[in-house]
Amino acid sequence: MKKLFFCSSLLFSLFFLAGNSFSQYTNPESVVYDSTAKRYLISNTSTGAILQRSLTGTVSAFITGASSCRGMAVYNNKLYVACGTIIRGYDLNDGSLIMTVSVSGSSFLNGMDVDANGILYISDFTARRIYKLNTNTQSYWIYIASTTTQPNGICVDAPRNRVLFCNWGGSAPIKSINLSDSTVTTVASTSYSNCDGIKMDKNNNVYVSTWGSAGVAKFDVNFANPAVLVITGLSNPADIYINKKSDTLASPNAGNNTVTFHFLNNPTSVANNNITVKDFSLNQNYPNPFNPSTSISFNLVKQGFVNLSVYNINGKKVSELLNEKMNAGFQSVSFNAINLSSGVYTYQLNVDGVSVSKNMVLIK
Repeated sequence: MKKLFFCSSLLFSLFFLAGNSFSQYTNPESVVYDSTAKRYLISNTSTGAILQRSLTGTVSAFITGASSCRGMAVYNNKLYVACGTIIRGYDLNDGSLIMTVSVSGSSFLNGMDVDANGILYISDFTARRIYKLNTNTQSYWIYIASTTTQPNGICVDAPRNRVLFCNWGGSAPIKSINLSDSTVTTVASTSYSNCDGIKMDKNNNVYVSTWGSAGVAKFDVNFANPAVLVITGLSNPADIYINKKSDTLASPNAGNNTVTFHFLNNPTSVANNNITVKDFSLNQNYPNPFNPSTSISFNLVKQGFVNLSVYNINGKKVSELLNEKMNAGFQSVSFNAINLSSGVYTYQLNVDGVSVSKNMVLIK
């Protein structure tokens, strides 16, 4: 896919490492949000635990012993989880198990989403199928018998009468199921590999996580324009979730056992979720666009361990400018891109586990 290089709409992205600990999650796979209790729920495939993270960053166990839990969905104050070949339902009030449905013929139930009527759409990674399950009657059936590709994340887009799903493998396509006649079409051929999660934001943009590019790509609602890799530097980003109210994308990163939060369009919404940057600020590089050198500056309110790195549009680190403890105050560093080609690059400042990223444009 041809990359579109542009300098407008510079991305503001903030990563918050929940609880500032890498040991709390074990192969985190999926994230959902419980709006009633105001908490995020995270499935962990290795331990079979579903953890809950408060908006202040406290992480604790919600469900244990679920076994191979992956995709999740919230509907009518209940949590539904794909666990191997079983779909389990839990009461969000007390965590009690209220539903267990063994899906005959399935082999690797993975991605999940739910529509307004409580119908679950579930991808089967190895059987290459899509199932539907009615949470009201607990009946299920094969919806798409063969996707031909390995379906992963899934997203119901009712206003456009479709269900989107991304796929595993090289140059993984994005596909769409027409809700009227169940036909499957490819809506985007991509250059991304091993796509895991897919979700839509409040402006109907489509976001897809990709292990191959270590980030998240953004598509327009009609897949008419080339995708842009808007979040980089992740580690095996899995089944992402978008909180439309706070304009926040949550990424469970299976590669380094973290969950990170990224603000998509409106940084002022940060305070609503108590995910804030208080101890430092990152400035836009100058000049921008640049050739071949530019200055990147930031301010530290207090001493901290600083890492400043630059990534290309595919999420590959191309330069590490700083990796050291630094004192409070104004800091500036020069970045020379003489050996790099023209394009959009992301520079990410990480201070004691909290990161902010901005984009810059190299034009030669």
